[in-house]
Amino acid sequence: MTAQYAAAERIQEISLDRVVLYPHLQGILGEKYCSANRIIVLQDTPSEIRVAMPERSLPCVDEIRKILPRSKSIAPCLADEIDIEWVFMRGYDLYNLNHSH
Repeated sequence: MTAQYAAAERIQEISLDRVVLYPHLQGILGEKYCSANRIIVLQDTPSEIRVAMPERSLPCVDEIRKILPRSKSIAPCLADEIDIEWVFMRGYDLYNLNHSH
């Protein structure tokens, strides 16, 4: 467990204030996988995929590395679990009930 926390200390922590959930980005890793592990795909370039995740999902980084092409790296970012939940709620809110105006 200590190694996991040491690794978490080196990972950038970000705010998700203006982050929007894009299903086509989530589909890169699988929408169900991202939803189950609370992972938000922020950016996908030919050389890197950038994801936001809570600390409890850090072990998923190894799983994600296995499915990505060798030429593509993963850039995990830590985000607050409550912020992640809000992004998911806003992203899948079909009737615009949870958006603050």
